[in-house]
Amino acid sequence: MTNDMNDRPKVKLSKRSHFWRACRYLWPYRAKVAISVIAAVFVGLALTGGLTTMLPVMQVLINGDTMPGWMYRQTAQARLKVKFVADPGIVQIGQKVTDGPGKQAGLRLGDEIVDASSPAHAPPSPFPAEPMGISPSDTKAASYRAGEVLRKIAWADRGVQLNIRGRGNVAVALPPLKWYFALGLRVIQDVPLRPVTAVAVVFVLLACLTLVGSVMRYFQEHLSDKAAILAANDIRRRVYDRVLRIPISSLSRQGASDATSRLITDVDNLQDGFKTVLGQSIQEPIKALMMFGLALYLSWQLTCFIVLLVPLMYIMMRKFGKKMRRASRAALRSSSTLLGQIDGTLVGIRVVKGFNAEKFERRRYTKILDKLVAELVRMSRVDAISSPVMETIIMLVAGMVILLAAYLVTEKHTLTQTSFFTVMFSLAVIADSLRKASKVNNALQKANAAAARIFETLDLPPERDVTSAPRKLPPLRLRIEFQNIAFSYPNANMPALDGVSLVVPKGQSVAIVGRNGSGKTTLLALLERFYEPDGGRILIDGMDIRTASRTSLREQISLVTQDSHIFPGTIAENIAYGEPLADPEAPDSPARRALFERVEEAARRAFAHDFIMEKPGGYNMVLGGLGGQLSGGQKQRLCIARAVFHQAPILILDEATSQVDAESEHLIHQAIEQLMHERTTFVIAHRFSTILSADTIVVMERGRIVGQGKHDELLSSCKVYQQLYERQLIGAPSGE
Repeated sequence: MTNDMNDRPKVKLSKRSHFWRACRYLWPYRAKVAISVIAAVFVGLALTGGLTTMLPVMQVLINGDTMPGWMYRQTAQARLKVKFVADPGIVQIGQKVTDGPGKQAGLRLGDEIVDASSPAHAPPSPFPAEPMGISPSDTKAASYRAGEVLRKIAWADRGVQLNIRGRGNVAVALPPLKWYFALGLRVIQDVPLRPVTAVAVVFVLLACLTLVGSVMRYFQEHLSDKAAILAANDIRRRVYDRVLRIPISSLSRQGASDATSRLITDVDNLQDGFKTVLGQSIQEPIKALMMFGLALYLSWQLTCFIVLLVPLMYIMMRKFGKKMRRASRAALRSSSTLLGQIDGTLVGIRVVKGFNAEKFERRRYTKILDKLVAELVRMSRVDAISSPVMETIIMLVAGMVILLAAYLVTEKHTLTQTSFFTVMFSLAVIADSLRKASKVNNALQKANAAAARIFETLDLPPERDVTSAPRKLPPLRLRIEFQNIAFSYPNANMPALDGVSLVVPKGQSVAIVGRNGSGKTTLLALLERFYEPDGGRILIDGMDIRTASRTSLREQISLVTQDSHIFPGTIAENIAYGEPLADPEAPDSPARRALFERVEEAARRAFAHDFIMEKPGGYNMVLGGLGGQLSGGQKQRLCIARAVFHQAPILILDEATSQVDAESEHLIHQAIEQLMHERTTFVIAHRFSTILSADTIVVMERGRIVGQGKHDELLSSCKVYQQLYERQLIGAPSGE
């Protein structure tokens, strides 16, 4: 039983859940994500703190107030639970008084506080005496007097006597001074009264906040990107592992180019989605939320007005996201088709040129490319229109907000100019966050489409052993038996194999011949359990191979296919495929030298040593993925050397001489003949030079064995074999 978290039945998911399912791969990096989120909170706090710090500066520069006066006003309002008008020259209640100390003392809208008794514990006033020669109506003198009144309220202990113009003294019981207000009052006492010096002090504080915010932003972006990259790498590793483990039938239906597209393009899109989720989708909402809190504190009317318009923006974002998801999924499919076209053309470039099919391939490529371009343009159109539409909506909202703000400033006098500008800046930050959120939504839809394709691969069932505790298959000692084997490919009109029975003693060589589609390759694919038979059994020394582990079964089989596949790496690494030739800690160790000796011996037996030594670097020559530096015959001899190197007791040669040139055919024939007598060998071939060396020739037609014996016997008794021999169809590639 495997512990792979993907090895379970596929669960039907909603359209949006694929991406969130992929987000579980971020769990191993939760520490980085947590630090990133904390850093994002600090980024938002630094921005909000910086803007809040600017409030007294703007009050000084725009309204002619003082920084102590601004602090005293905020403290006095909080303690009385009232809201004063936004004029620094008077202390007048500008809003209806609700529950609180002011309400209990009988304060009401329009009351102006002109004098109060000074609390005994209040520090010396930072306000100088009213300058001589300045009239009582002078703005600066009025601000000093108002600031003195607010100072006494702010520093009062438990109660204060307020002198209300036209009403006399009113006693007010005050709640204890909050610690943060007390801290602010103590700090403000030490701030110089000169405006320029005070502004400089504030800007030093603002610079410190900006520095902290920048450092936190670095950690937030770096750690979130790192977690996204690592999680995407884990997914790419799992997809690659699943592609290697799924049955060949599933991989054939999916296609190599489609699997490549999912490994590269889709995982890249998913990685971008992770970065978005851990980056903007965390940072922007936190920033917007803190700005929203500041705006709500400064003017709840404006803020609530904006909240009413949020559903409209959400509906638009959802609509654009749906369009983006559809366009992205279509583009990924077209991209996969394009990769398949490119791969097929480049692999078969000789055929393309040989048939003068360049124009045909160019037209086919252009058609696929045009479809991909159309999907990409559609994505671009959705992406491009979403921002302007959202910005237009935001602009309309901002216009209505400005009208409401103008009314509160000029008519109701409940909003100062500085507070208005601060609210507008907060709203601009919120709007920018919402604009980026629309981009976030588009990125998440792309990632969701990519995640859906990725999980289509991850949810494919891997190759599994039939039994929960498969046995290790012992080395072949007696014989291999095919008992009444039946097999059909999905959606096929007729079975590929129908009642095939065959016994092959150990050490015997069997040549399997037949027309294309007769079932030759399919029969041997069942021996390696690339497919499972629909009926019948395959026994090795009496043991059903379905009860054996696939690993132990395939360890006993060496395979040479008609497609001479060369892997990226050196010639030696291709011969010793699956064995590590390099030991970084001991490059000249005895084990490594022994392994290279086996590589050279295998190459000599495959008659490949001579041409290898003629290559630059010899066995250390690096080959490309397609082995373009080698001829077809040379590649085939390397594949035969690979089979020799692994020394498996069972050898399968599937058209092993199909790409061998005439000069090499005799040498390859000698190598194959020697191998056939050393191991239990199955040969699929059309060349009689190989077939005649076999101990037994099996003739297949339409999934059945129609003849079995020696060459002379079959010529006289098997009509199908006679036709194959007489018509010289030998040499055509098998198509099973």
